[in-house]
Amino acid sequence: MHLQRKGLRLTGIVGSALLVALLVPSPALARQDPGGPIISVPVRVGPQCLLMRIGDQLVRCDSLTGAGTRAPMWVPEQN
Repeated sequence: MHLQRKGLRLTGIVGSALLVALLVPSPALARQDPGGPIISVPVRVGPQCLLMRIGDQLVRCDSLTGAGTRAPMWVPEQN
């Protein structure tokens, strides 16, 4: 008799947990945010300068670039 009550109690707990799990609202479906309207922005294009090197430093438009890394030898050297 005691085992029947224990089994009945366990069935009630499991049934209640299952009922709560099924009735709780599920998370919203994931979807990509469409974003706002596409806006075209005019782009100012500066002077087109070639990448050159002076010694082992990279130079573009008379400005050092490359954050101090050594320029590879295949980059043409500026005269």
